[in-house]
Amino acid sequence: MRKSFSSVLGSAQGSSAGQSRLRVLLLALLLLNAAAFYFYFDPPGGTRQELAAQDQQIRNRVAALKVQSARLQMMASRVETGSNQISDFEKTYFLPKRIAYGAVIEEIQRMAKVSGLQERDAGFSEEPIEGTADLSLLNIKANYEGSYSSLIRFLLESDHSPMLLMLDSVTAAPEKNGQIVADIRFQAIIRDQPAAEPVTLKVPQ
Repeated sequence: MRKSFSSVLGSAQGSSAGQSRLRVLLLALLLLNAAAFYFYFDPPGGTRQELAAQDQQIRNRVAALKVQSARLQMMASRVETGSNQISDFEKTYFLPKRIAYGAVIEEIQRMAKVSGLQERDAGFSEEPIEGTADLSLLNIKANYEGSYSSLIRFLLESDHSPMLLMLDSVTAAPEKNGQIVADIRFQAIIRDQPAAEPVTLKVPQ
């Protein structure tokens, strides 16, 4: 009788332990399924749609940066071109101070000779250009006598001069002998040069 009761009790305990293991296994499966559903519908890195949207945003950003880079390169190229043009303009039209007076006098005398005007007297003066350290304005005031057609030819010559001579003012008055006396004022830009820098004058063709 004792043996039979012990056998029944052992069977009941074994069945209870098996059921407990089965419950633990089922609970573990439920947890794993729940985790699988969670990671499927809400993965840590985002859903497929979210990842695709992020990928598209990154592609759009890269494309925008490429366009911006191309614009910056174009602007840099234009700035460099403008800087070179300014440098060439200065070398061509800003007269070195050490030869400016001689070059201006020679050019004015050439224009007067070609046009037929007679120079009476001339004067020069300098004034600094504000905002610059090495540039000055050379003022040339000269008196001429000649015919009206000679004066017009002189003004045309000054307009087509290869040197940058800016016509500041012209005052003309007729004489009794039919000639015209004209007071003409020109301006030119001159620049100082270091003593070691060679002096050259580029004349545009």
